[in-house]
Parts: sequence; C-alpha cells; structure tokens
Amino acid sequence: MNPIRSLLLAALLTAPAVARAEAPSEAKYYILLFGGQAEPLRPQTAHTWATFVKALPNPAGGGIILDSFTISWLPVRLPVRPFKLRTSAGRNYGLTETLDLFDKGRSDLGLWGPFEIREEWYRSAAEHKRFLDGGTVRFATLDRGPFLPFSPVRHPDISHCVHAVTRTWEPLRRATNPVIWYGELITRKVAESASEVRLLVNPCATHDWLIPALGVDRYPLVRRRLGEPRLALLR
Repeated sequence: MNPIRSLLLAALLTAPAVARAEAPSEAKYYILLFGGQAEPLRPQTAHTWATFVKALPNPAGGGIILDSFTISWLPVRLPVRPFKLRTSAGRNYGLTETLDLFDKGRSDLGLWGPFEIREEWYRSAAEHKRFLDGGTVRFATLDRGPFLPFSPVRHPDISHCVHAVTRTWEPLRRATNPVIWYGELITRKVAESASEVRLLVNPCATHDWLIPALGVDRYPLVRRRLGEPRLALLR
C-alpha cells in the first residue's frame, strides 16, 4: 500500500477515538443541603435550605459549574417570627446571602452533601423555585395552622423554609411530614428522606470540589453525613 494512503487511513481510524477522549463528560446534577440554628437552639434562628447545581465534572477532579440556584425561603422582612399567625411576604434568598445571615447571627451550620442527584429532581426543583418566585407564595412558619401540624390540609400558596425544599418532589414531601422540628434536626430528616426515596444517585459519595467552587468553604461549616445520630446534632 502507498505510504501516504497508509498514513491517511491510520489518521482516520484514530481521530474518532481522540475526539471521544477529549469530549466533555455529560452534565450531572447535585444538591448541597444546609441546616442551622443559633446556640441555644431557638426556632426563630433556625433555617433549612438547599442549593441545586448542574455541572460538568472532570474525571481527574473538579469540574465546571454550568448553572445553580438556591431555595432559601424566608420572610422579606426579617427576623423570622415562628409563632406569628398571619402570613408574611416571602422571597428566596441567594446562597451567599443566606450564608452571610448565618455568619452574622448564628453559630451552628451543618452541610449534607454535596450529593449527586437525579436530573428529574433538579428540573422539578427549578420549576418549584419559579413558582416560589412568582409572587403568589407567602411565608409562614405555621403553614398548616397554629395548632394543626398534622393537618392534611395543604396551602400551596403558604410555605415555610422546609416545605419550600421538600415540595420540590412529592414523595420527598410525604416522607418528611410532619415537620415538627427545625434547624439541623429537620434538615437531617430531609437528607435521610431524599436517600430513602432514591433521589440521591450514590448516597455514600460526596462531591467536595463543589464546596470551594461555590465559595462555601469561606464559611464555618460542620460536614454532616447520612445516618448520623440525632444526638450528634444537639450541641
């Protein structure tokens, strides 16, 4: 065979393999789940929120964040008044904005994850955030009435911080009800329930490169794990 033709044939045979090797990996989806409160434990200082991330992970480590959003549902006018009977105007606070609130006024902040999650949950959460941001949803800590935490009555247009996260996926909402605690303790339940309803791709693995990539490493965090005893959260 002609030497030039041989070189061209070899180039054609190897080019697809090189292209595949250099092509970026497919996007994956993640959650960072936060919960915290002041010491001593007081409901008005407690909060649960989540940051959802779409990213291209690098098999060698790290990756590229393509998009992210946070569901951190709080009153427009702080502080939270947990036993207020009337609803308040609510809004989503950003990740850094929420972390800064903790940095100024709270001392205990736990992080579960970052976990890889199913794409369906990411998309459902994004849709729920759009609903929260639409201007029709109000904030209330007692979003089922002051004396009816077990009530089956639901008010989609009223939400506290925990329901803002759990209503992103109906089986997760059911698995975490009733919400009768707050701060890290209820956030622990949300994390455990997300695993139980199979929203986490691999509950045993965390994707720690996302912490500095999102700037979360600048804040004092306690890394939490699934299966951690409840007593470990009572400091």
